[in-house]
Amino acid sequence: MSEESTKEHEKKPKKIKFFIDKEQFETEERELSVRKLLVDFAKEDPATTTLALKVGNDYKKYANLDELVSMKNGMKFVVFHKDPTPVS
Repeated sequence: MSEESTKEHEKKPKKIKFFIDKEQFETEERELSVRKLLVDFAKEDPATTTLALKVGNDYKKYANLDELVSMKNGMKFVVFHKDPTPVS
């Protein structure tokens, strides 16, 4: 590889793949706010939903919308809805 192509390779940020409710997303950002994950990626209303990270068999809920999440490849998030689900 030439020196120039090596520099080009170094400039390109690595994409991080993550999941929200089993849908795959990608980002080049190392940290994302809970609000950004809910609004920009999950397309959910933060007033009526809570984001949670699946950790083994448990969930870590994010109550603070401005909290920054350190993104890692393969993270699995779930969106919990605060409203009661109507039963027909």
